[in-house]
Amino acid sequence: MSCANQPDGQGDEAVVMPRRKRVYQREKGVCQRCRTNKCLYIVRSVTMCRVLTSSGCFESAVRVSVVKSLHPPLLPADARSAQPFPRPTGANVLLALSAGAGSSALADLVHERYVGRDGEVRDTTRGQREAVWERGWAVHVDFSAVTGLPSREGLLRAFAEERGLRFVCVRAEDSFDPLLSRRVAALGGGTEEGSDDAEAVAVRLDEPDLPLLSTPSSSTATPLESLQALLTSLPPPSRPALLAHILDGLLGVVAHALPNISHLLVGETSTREAQRVIAGTATGRGWALPLELASSAPLPRAGRTVTRIKVMKNVSLKEAAIWCHGRRVETYNERRWDGTGGGARRDARGKGATASIEALTERFIAGLNVSHPSTVTTINKTGDKLCFVGEADGPLCPVCQLPVDASAIDWKARSALTSLPGKGDGVAAAPSADPLAPLLCYACLTMFTPLTAAQKDRPTAEPVPLPLWVGARVQERRHVPPSELRDQVAQFLIDDDDE
Repeated sequence: MSCANQPDGQGDEAVVMPRRKRVYQREKGVCQRCRTNKCLYIVRSVTMCRVLTSSGCFESAVRVSVVKSLHPPLLPADARSAQPFPRPTGANVLLALSAGAGSSALADLVHERYVGRDGEVRDTTRGQREAVWERGWAVHVDFSAVTGLPSREGLLRAFAEERGLRFVCVRAEDSFDPLLSRRVAALGGGTEEGSDDAEAVAVRLDEPDLPLLSTPSSSTATPLESLQALLTSLPPPSRPALLAHILDGLLGVVAHALPNISHLLVGETSTREAQRVIAGTATGRGWALPLELASSAPLPRAGRTVTRIKVMKNVSLKEAAIWCHGRRVETYNERRWDGTGGGARRDARGKGATASIEALTERFIAGLNVSHPSTVTTINKTGDKLCFVGEADGPLCPVCQLPVDASAIDWKARSALTSLPGKGDGVAAAPSADPLAPLLCYACLTMFTPLTAAQKDRPTAEPVPLPLWVGARVQERRHVPPSELRDQVAQFLIDDDDE
């Protein structure tokens, strides 16, 4: 192309800049989905109305988000779409209730269409769909004994029974009760054989290899005293992580103890998932983080397979709170795990009250969800792209039941200060015959490690008890099948032909 003057008719035709399409300004205060009703809520920068019918814009959006998370794990692998309604499973379902907005909205959404009631008969000729699960159970794990918050057991029991769900309440200290599985199984009219045969173990946190000791049968400590002793012995930043593992462990125990449970539904919202992404990365859980963020995964326990499904993964905490507010459901979202066992105190400047990364992340994401809601969605999308690169059938950590990192102890020794020169020289540590440290993942190994290397010299040689399932999982990790033993000694055996 030349800038010189060209004769008429020989130049290129003038290129007209395309005009921007006129965007007609919609009336303010009108729902952007139906464009007829007055808007009432602003969710993810979209104004929506809430009509008191199942076809309301807000309720429809929430139900679609629930369907995207709930239907795929229930449909066969060759299903073309996630929209068809799942077929009856012939089993029961367990819902985790925490009194928060996510779990309360989950129970309110699922009980009508997916869970049947005792003696209920649905007429399919009139458009009624068959229930996916024959019976529904609701379980609540009460942490009021260690957090100081009032117990919500009575309110949640009434909430569950009103929706046709059978209610089970277990306490955090029940993780040290050897008869827990039998008590829960008795509620369902069954028995749990061998549930009280797990060996109670204790650990010494003053040694780097975390030696395990058998708890004497003559011990008179109550389950609550055992839990408080374990929380007190851990650094304040490690206590929320331990309580999270206790919560997951108790949910797994209840799910396997109740009769004919096929799925465990949890109400973790997208806001909680974003907190899990950041806090998990900061605390060293990046190796198994893709498995934690998975929408559905089987619970790691031998025997009957129970699948955990995060139904509210695509629903934000704000949407769940709006749903509960519209249905007049009372919710409580405060956990206060950061202050268990004597939390951190504020200094003269008013700082230092937050003792864990989980609490810092929770406050940060809560503020970010108000000012920049799209950023929270971006964090969740980034977490969904993570892929687990380890072995699916590899060894599991006895505490969190997630795959163990490769060479977690070596990585810990290279990346952290594990000893101070000149302190404790000349004192030979007794070799531990049964150490726990080699069996732990990097995050759990960090959880049991003091804040500084100097704190290892404290005279705290008293062993602290561990939850009962930790001892059982340690035995499973160290049990070598006969076939593997035969392969290990095969080269040392003499055949009859060589004699």
